[in-house]
Amino acid sequence: MGELLAAFEARVQRARRDFFDEGRVPTGLVPDAVIRSWERSRGQGLAAADRRVFSPISRQQVAWIEERNRRLVEHALPEMEKLRAALSRGGWGIVCTDADGVVVKALYGTGSAYRDMDRIFELGRPIGEASIGTSGPGCALVDRQPVVVRAAEHFLDEIRGFSCASVPIFDPAGELAGVLDATRYCNGGPVTVLEPLAIAARAVENRMLAGLGAALTMGFHYRPDLLGTPLEGVIAFAETGQVLGANGAARQLLELAAEGQAGMDFERLFDCPPETFVQALSGRLTQGVVWSDGGLRFEARFEAARKGSLLACLGEAARTAQRAGTPPAMPAAALPAAEPSEVDGVAERALQVARRAFQRDIPVLINGETGTGKEVLARHLHEGSERAGGPFVAINCSSLPAGLIESEFFGYEDGAFTGGRRGGAPGKFELARGGTLFLDEIGDMPLELQGRLLRVLQERSFTRLGGARLIAFEARIVAATHRSLDELVATGRFREDLYYRIKGVRVSLPALRERADREALLERLLRREAGDGPCPPLTPEARKLLLAYRWPGNIRQLGHVLRLALTLADGEAQIGVQHLPEDVFEDTGRPLVAAGGSTQEGAGSLRDVELDAVRAAMEKCGGNVSAAARCLGVARATLYRKLRLLEASGA
Repeated sequence: MGELLAAFEARVQRARRDFFDEGRVPTGLVPDAVIRSWERSRGQGLAAADRRVFSPISRQQVAWIEERNRRLVEHALPEMEKLRAALSRGGWGIVCTDADGVVVKALYGTGSAYRDMDRIFELGRPIGEASIGTSGPGCALVDRQPVVVRAAEHFLDEIRGFSCASVPIFDPAGELAGVLDATRYCNGGPVTVLEPLAIAARAVENRMLAGLGAALTMGFHYRPDLLGTPLEGVIAFAETGQVLGANGAARQLLELAAEGQAGMDFERLFDCPPETFVQALSGRLTQGVVWSDGGLRFEARFEAARKGSLLACLGEAARTAQRAGTPPAMPAAALPAAEPSEVDGVAERALQVARRAFQRDIPVLINGETGTGKEVLARHLHEGSERAGGPFVAINCSSLPAGLIESEFFGYEDGAFTGGRRGGAPGKFELARGGTLFLDEIGDMPLELQGRLLRVLQERSFTRLGGARLIAFEARIVAATHRSLDELVATGRFREDLYYRIKGVRVSLPALRERADREALLERLLRREAGDGPCPPLTPEARKLLLAYRWPGNIRQLGHVLRLALTLADGEAQIGVQHLPEDVFEDTGRPLVAAGGSTQEGAGSLRDVELDAVRAAMEKCGGNVSAAARCLGVARATLYRKLRLLEASGA
């Protein structure tokens, strides 16, 4: 080993003399990636003798770094612990940095084998190229590729005693999230830990994907034995089929690296029968074969977030939104105007205080369960103010992938990231200028973003990603959550300073089961859902069931149920219990009664009711798919897939 170390050091020393002393680019002595990094390091004004690694770190900066990267650490730590268990006997320390090259977590042992690691990998220490020159993490961040840097290949003399292997980590949007690194004292031998590091980094990326709350997760690979391993391609889909995120393996297998995921959906990526996505989404298809749009064959596995038919999904719409934090997507212009009837449950004095506070640009915080009408109240405040002529911009803080949320909020400049729109794009804060910004489910906002939001509210300005120009923030704020922010503050999951910044006035919306005007509200919603069409009355038994039900999805769920009941009862004199979904029978234990009067048993008859709902909606709307989708309360793409499935099955 001594001869091996001596030969290695002699070769690197020749390269350093050529580069540092004679100004020549050494050839064949060190990897090209190291030469490029040396050139960048020197171009940034660094000198090999500089003392940069052991400088003190601001405690305030450490707290900010820790807060900003909490989610990255949560995803990376389980894999880092596995690596430490596997590599500790070799003296390896395991480190994770963020995309700026700042240490966010480090695991290492004690004793001489780990000497100085506690200072080099101190939380908050910058170890990217701009700070310490050539190193494994620095090269991996710049080249976006796995890399090994040994001994004197490091730019600075003070860290040339180490060897490190580093692998980049990419978030679900394909953007650089950080680096996973293994470092030990150099013994001159080859570094052979790059493969386990790469597998661990892929596992971290898959954990990030799992945190998106996708409706359907798909794993795929050429080789079936790699399904369920960190090496499989993984894509997360929304219920509409749109891509929420993908890991690096999926991007490589589908050649998505340059194109990104904007506008991508299941039908565009895969050449499959139309029922494939629908069956997978419902849980009926868990594995199979798919073909990429380019003709490549993959073995695939599917994992649906929830299982059930379209009819069951309709009845569960609000409950699903509560679990996933994602209300049904609808263009801002198509959202219904605020109806005073839906804010009647708010105490009149509280409503008046909220209106006055909003007029004076005091933030309003709305508390209430999912489906109680928080956005309706926010629109009510907006449309009753002098801001009514300006935009009302709503954003759900829990539904965006962590890698996309900043660009969605603040926009981005041209070239800020791969796959971005040419010329850049404005964010929600910019689009809300002159109007109202509604921050829905703010209690689920990632902690690392809360600090930036606080700065925007304090300074009333922000910059786009990749930009330097300050943009004035000129909008009124209404925030809403179904969570207890007091509890989140107490447990450290929500910033206390931000809480008091958004809680100018707090308004609580009662749950539907707590409202004394349930019967009157039921009638109002029934007439609203009927629109210009016929509005058959509810039978006494149906009314009794609806009033007795606990309504976990509140007003939103009640609206979906009434819309479905009107569709199934089209042409009949009354809406009876046979027109109600199975949900409302949960509290009574009664079986669901079909339109023909027979009790439904099993999935087959439930499927028949689902088909009846689709057929009735299409007939009522004269075959207009868009109108039928609105009638059923589902996305048009969902209804298209259901119709293709019905056609394929001959139903």
